[in-house]
Order: sequence, then C-alpha cells, then structure tokens
Amino acid sequence: MTFAEKMILYLIVITAMILPQKIFPQQLKDGKLNLKECIEIAIKNNPEILAAQLGVSELKEKIKEENAGYYPSLNLQADAGKFSTQTNLNKGQDNNYDAGLSLHYNFFQGGKTLKSVHAARYNYEAGKYGYKSSRQDLVLSVAEAYYKLLQAEHFTGVAEKSLQSAQSHLDFAKARFKNGLASRSDILKAKTEQSNAKLDLITARNSVLIARGKLNNTLGQNVSLNIKIVDDLNNTAIQDTVKNWNRFKALVDEAYEKRPELKKIESQLQTQKSIISIAKADYYPTVSLDANYNYSGANLSELYNSNFIGFSFSMPLFSGFSRSSKVTQGKLQMNVLERQLESLRQQISQEVWNAFLAIKEVKERIVTTRVFLKDAGENLNISEGEYKEGIGSMLDILDSETTFVTAEQRYIEAFADYKIAQINLRRTVSGNYFEEILK
Repeated sequence: MTFAEKMILYLIVITAMILPQKIFPQQLKDGKLNLKECIEIAIKNNPEILAAQLGVSELKEKIKEENAGYYPSLNLQADAGKFSTQTNLNKGQDNNYDAGLSLHYNFFQGGKTLKSVHAARYNYEAGKYGYKSSRQDLVLSVAEAYYKLLQAEHFTGVAEKSLQSAQSHLDFAKARFKNGLASRSDILKAKTEQSNAKLDLITARNSVLIARGKLNNTLGQNVSLNIKIVDDLNNTAIQDTVKNWNRFKALVDEAYEKRPELKKIESQLQTQKSIISIAKADYYPTVSLDANYNYSGANLSELYNSNFIGFSFSMPLFSGFSRSSKVTQGKLQMNVLERQLESLRQQISQEVWNAFLAIKEVKERIVTTRVFLKDAGENLNISEGEYKEGIGSMLDILDSETTFVTAEQRYIEAFADYKIAQINLRRTVSGNYFEEILK
C-alpha cells in the first residue's frame, strides 16, 4: 500500500468519526432502514471496522516487505571531502571525491527469506480472520441494537395505550360519581393510574431515544440522528429451528469448521512454525555476493575507477546460547497457541450451547406469553364491564390493567429476544454469517 493510499484510508476513518451524519445522507433521511441496510452502513462506517481494515492492509504490505529478501540490494553512494594538514614546516590541503554503485545479494541464509515470507502470509491470513470475526461481532451488535430499538418503540405504544385506558377509566369513575354510583376514592384511584401511566410514557419515550442513540453509535453515526427503522416484530414467524438435542452436536461441528476465531489461531500456529524455522536458520551459514564499481580521486577531472566482485561465507559458531533460546521460546509460544486453541474450542461449544438453549427458552416464552396476553386482555374487559354495570371495583380495573400491560411488554420482549437469539445462534455457528444475512 502506497503512502497516498494509506492517507486516504486514514482520512476515511477520521471522517467517519468526525462527520458521521454526512456519510449516507440519502439513506438516513428518506424512508426507513431495514436490518440489512443498517448492517451495510455499519460495515462501511464503523470506525473500529475501518481501523481493522487498515490493520489487514498493513499485514498484506508486510508480505511484500519480506519478499524483498529474494532480490539483491543496489545502492548508489557519493561523497566529497577536503582534508587539511598542518605541520611546523608546511600546510596542505587535499581533495577527495568518491562515487559508485554497490550490490549485495544473499544466496543462502538457511531458508530465512522463505520462512519469513511464509510467516507474513500466515499472519496476513490470521489478520483477515480476525477482521472477519470483528465484522460478525459488529453485525450482531447492530442486530441487537436494532431489535432493542423496536422493543422500546413497541413499549412506547403500550404506554400510550395504557394512558388512553387510564383516561377512559377516569372518565368512567367521574360519570359514575356524578350519578352517585361511585365514591370519590374511585376518582382518586383513576387519577393515580393516569399519573403512573404518564410517568411510564415519559420513561418509555426516553428509552426509545437511548436505544436509537445506541443503534446510531453502532452504525458510526451521530447518536442524536433521528433514523427510522422497519418494524418486523409483528411479522415474526416462529421457526422450528431446534428440533431435537442431536441438532446441537451438528451445530457445534459446524462452528468448529467455520468460526473465524478458530481459523485465526490455526493461521497463527502456522506463523509460529515459520518463526521457529527462522530461529533455526541461525544455525546455518550465510553465503552472499558483493560487488561494487567506484570512481574516486583528488580531482573531478582525474577520477580513476575500481571494481570488486566476490563471495562471502559466514558460519556462526557461538552466540552465547541465544540461538537455542530463540528456538525454545518459539516452541513455548506455539504450545501457548495450542492451549488457546483448545480453550477456544471449549468456549465456542459453550457459546453454541447457550445460544441453542436461548432459542428453546424464548420459543417457550412466546407460547406462554401469548396465552398470558390473551387471558389478561379478557380479564381486563371483564373488569371494565363489571365496573360499568356497578358490580366491580376500580381496584379490580387497576389490577387488571397492570397485568395486561405487563403481559404486553413480556410478549413484545419475547419476540425481540427471539429475533436476537436467532441471529446470535447463527453468529456462534456460521463463519459466513455476514454474507448469509445480506442475501
């Protein structure tokens, strides 16, 4: 990557951090964004992802740097100087001019160049898998923020309906009190319900602003940007994705095969093998070619030329045991990576297990809360009807209303959690999650 290209990428990152609201003005102002569009914006806009892209580009350039070892080095040097001498008898000055080309080429270094290139390539592969993992984490974060915003918006709708119900209950109580069928206490209870409903609505609306700010931040946008998103909670179809416990083992096997975190450590292991080989190369001799062609002299008009070509051989005999120490260090680091690989496999198995159970739990919650909501709605209708007929109490209405609001909130929360749980399960299993969700 050239200096100009690096500067362009850095400017993109800085622009995304300073002026995020100006990156996609058309997308953010017109209409509503769906989840796919939010993910696309985040991938293009999120400063951490852009920084990760720069890191991968830097690792790619490292391969070119190591490939330079296959080529000779050619240098041009020139110097000019004036030397003054003074003794008791005389004083003199001498000029010296020197210019020439020198060439150096390593024929053999014990395989250092080859292994250095291999190490750079494996390190680049590890960087790409690391970037892919970060990108998938960002996708999951966007999805979580997206559905938490929808949940907050639905909660606001519940709070608004609850306030309308509270006003209706207050009107009931006032009408009955006017006709001598209710006590002053009923009116006070209804006003208390109305005040609580207003407070709940204030809290719900503020929660929407907080959730929207979190989504904006994940997208790399200004937190106060008033974006609108598509509501797909009402169209959620409960899929039978978890049929039996045998499915869990298949999910774990798929995760072991596709998770980029595992592939990253596997690439790092290959890098470490190359590093060990580089350390072992110090036990071998170095054979190199040196050549130069020079012009030198005391006057520019009387320069004479000289040239040299030859081979050099260097054999390390003793270096204070530093070579063996480097090899040992490399092997120890490789053992560390192997232990980290085992630990990561266990961690992934646990993540898949948790995601697997989360799907199971949230599906059961949806079934239960659906019944809960239906029963709570019927109970509220009965309580309101009985109060109108004079055989019920305001207290019964308030209890029924509270239960109904709770049922609505739990039902909405279950659907939002189901959406997130679906995406989280795919994230814990599939190494191609981003590509899948954008299809």
